[in-house]
Amino acid sequence: MGVTDDTTQRIDDEEIRKLLSALRFGGLSPLPDLSRRNFSGLDLERMSFRKGRLCAANLSNTRLVRANLSEADLFGADLTGADLTGADLTKANLRGVCLRNANLNRSLLSEADLRGGVMADKVQGGTIGNEVTDLTNCLLEYATATLANMAGVDLRGASMVGADLSGAILFGADLTGSNLSHADLRGANLMDVRLGKAVFVGSDLRGAKLSNAKGQGAVFVGVKLEGTEFDGLDRGGWQVRDAIPTVRPPEFSAEVRNALVAHAAWVVSGGVAGARAELHRADLSYHDLSGLDLSGIDLSGARLLGAQLRGTRFVLATLAGANLTAANLAGADLTGAQFVGAVLRGADLTGARVGAVRIRDKSGADSGRDRQTSLVDADLKHANVTGVDLGRCILES
Repeated sequence: MGVTDDTTQRIDDEEIRKLLSALRFGGLSPLPDLSRRNFSGLDLERMSFRKGRLCAANLSNTRLVRANLSEADLFGADLTGADLTGADLTKANLRGVCLRNANLNRSLLSEADLRGGVMADKVQGGTIGNEVTDLTNCLLEYATATLANMAGVDLRGASMVGADLSGAILFGADLTGSNLSHADLRGANLMDVRLGKAVFVGSDLRGAKLSNAKGQGAVFVGVKLEGTEFDGLDRGGWQVRDAIPTVRPPEFSAEVRNALVAHAAWVVSGGVAGARAELHRADLSYHDLSGLDLSGIDLSGARLLGAQLRGTRFVLATLAGANLTAANLAGADLTGAQFVGAVLRGADLTGARVGAVRIRDKSGADSGRDRQTSLVDADLKHANVTGVDLGRCILES
């Protein structure tokens, strides 16, 4: 049974103030034992708990964005709903924790131990921890969990899009309803896992072990399976396709079609007719937008996984925070485009044009200002940038 609020110690306000002040300004060495402490709901962004002891600590709904928890002992901790975006949990002890509904996007979990675990509580009696580590409905998108031990973990409903799980141990884990699209699972141990309605689109399963995996309704589309072991596996109820189907223009939603028609008129008329398309957070995954002139379009936060964007003009376009995993941008014109914080993992940027472009005001007059292609904080892992002059891009803020 996991730790609850009534068994954790709430640090008094003065102690919290002193502790957080020390952690923010230089840290503490050595770090005091923070086991059973109640940090629920606090903002601990970027703080360092490296090698700290936080067994059975209450960190529910705590903000731990980019916090350093590497090699920390979090056995049995409650991290329900915690925000661990970009946190470093390398080699951390996460046995028996609860991470239900937590955000672990872009976190570092290499060699972390997430197996279930229960041990006797010598201080207050009873036990701490959970026999099965709970990561249900958590976000693990683009997390790096190479060689992590996740045997038996409950990952039902988790989103692991683009995660690096190469060499990870997931033996006996429950992946029911999880999304592992574009995940790197090379050499991972997935033996005896439950895969009911799990989704693998564009995933890399080369050399993975899937022996005795079970579950109806799993979806495998465009995956790499060279050297994958399937002994004792019944794939009768799986949906398997060799290629990811592309969404053609006639199949676009009415909202997207109308926005693109108005945008085309806006581009051709120099802003006199039509309207600039603003498709914030739109899901255009696997859509074919090749060859279109989308200059000036706002696609901030949009999902463009596997989108076909060959030769598309994105001059002065805004794609901040957009997800372009495995998108095809070969030969695209990206001059002046803003990709701040965008995900371009595995994208094909071969021969894409980048650099500065002159900005004009609403009247069409020269503003005297240039805008350069920005890739600040963009994720280019495994992207093909052959023929792209990155020296003409802004890479650091």
